[in-house]
Amino acid sequence: MENSQSSHSILVVAAHPDDEVLGCGGTIARLAALGAQIHILILGEGKTARGEGPEEQAALRQEIQKAHQILGVKKTHLRDFPDNAFD
Repeated sequence: MENSQSSHSILVVAAHPDDEVLGCGGTIARLAALGAQIHILILGEGKTARGEGPEEQAALRQEIQKAHQILGVKKTHLRDFPDNAFD
């Protein structure tokens, strides 16, 4: 399994920002280190539940990108569905 991951593309889907890191961050990092191409799709915009404004939302997106870079994620796909729509 360890050598076979290098040719795989993996899509991680999360409802809210940080769900992917808290839920499977270790697995993401391990598979990326083995050569898998990791893509993360975050559906919720991450601000509705917190009432954050544009500045906080921009900071959140930067934090997401930085965390994904640390984990070895190839591409992050952010969508803007209202967070509370998933509850």
